Amino acid sequence: MRETNRESWSYSGEAWTGDDCRAVIVLPVFVRAHRAGFEYELTPANPHRSATVGEEILDHTFTIETDQPHVKVAWRVTALRDSAGEP
Repeated sequence: MRETNRESWSYSGEAWTGDDCRAVIVLPVFVRAHRAGFEYELTPANPHRSATVGEEILDHTFTIETDQPHVKVAWRVTALRDSAGEP
């Protein structure tokens, strides 16, 4: 098992899910070169709704899924680094 620590960069924003209860988040292209993993934080605007990561980052996109359509979700993705300090 590899130890991880927070990296110094993160991206955040807000998205609305569509009729299919999904939102695709597009990140900068350089994100696809990061290999150590990411931490995801999702917060639905309505506390009675839930949001999960449907698909983790692949290339430079990830997917949010909610339990109902048309839910506003605040999101943050933080890059992790391994204990050796490599990105």
